Amino acid sequence: MLTSPTGRLRPIWSFVLAVGFSFAAFVACSFIAAAFTGDHILRFEAIFRPLLIVVLFGVYFWLLTTADHVEDNRAAALGFPLTPGWGRQLGAGCLLGTILTSLAVLPVAIWGDLGLSVHLNSRTLLRAATVLTVLVCGALGEEMMFRGYPFQRLEEAIGPVGAIGVFSVLFGIVHLTNPGASAWGLLNTVLIGIVLAIAYLRTRALWLPWGLHLGWNTTLGLVYGLPVSGLRLFNVVVYTSAKGPRWLSGGSYGIEASAPGALAVVLGLIVVCRWPVTRLGQPLTFPRQEPEHLDSSSGIQS
Repeated sequence: MLTSPTGRLRPIWSFVLAVGFSFAAFVACSFIAAAFTGDHILRFEAIFRPLLIVVLFGVYFWLLTTADHVEDNRAAALGFPLTPGWGRQLGAGCLLGTILTSLAVLPVAIWGDLGLSVHLNSRTLLRAATVLTVLVCGALGEEMMFRGYPFQRLEEAIGPVGAIGVFSVLFGIVHLTNPGASAWGLLNTVLIGIVLAIAYLRTRALWLPWGLHLGWNTTLGLVYGLPVSGLRLFNVVVYTSAKGPRWLSGGSYGIEASAPGALAVVLGLIVVCRWPVTRLGQPLTFPRQEPEHLDSSSGIQS
């Protein structure tokens, strides 16, 4: 049976549809952006990332309406409740991401060799504004795909532990195509995915994970001028080269493939699990004909 007795599409099939539509949206937006920008990577990202967000919102809102019969508060159901405290969680996530990134870079600065160059002029400042837009939209788009509607429906179908496992592994796998990707980088990225998923489950909102994701990437790429998952696209004002043992610097992939990066992510996991946060949203609830899987089943509580 594809639907429940209430006529709602079963969560596992909503998950399958969401994954298929998300992949199609990613490919379609890539082709559209490439048609306008050619090989200019920053211009491509500046068109691709915002366009993808618009399409994802449209797809997920449509699925909430047609598959889940949600007519009201669809933004909140997707993970964006505008309840008191949402701004604080977004800001706190940005701050936590900045602190964790700084702690990961510190050992490289002490025991490694950092070569720093700064290019500050009107052109680089304009490019920095474009990069910041890409970082904001990029973090938001990834959170929507990996902790948003598809994750929520899979969690409802198989429980939070299974959903965390599936999407954290997927989060790591999609980064394997980045320059300098390695097994160490894969493991660290999977761990980052776990941290972000727990941040969503504890708050039932995407504000905290979005902020954490954004703070980490912006501090690492735009402020410190280091690779973000192997990408140098964001180093427009500050460009830093990190030399030292691969376990310390992470090589060309950056600190996300290093031991200091792993320790910072583990610290982030501890903070996110123990931090007294407020649950801003609620999972979708339906009549008892369908089993419900709440985050309490795994001990993940606010």
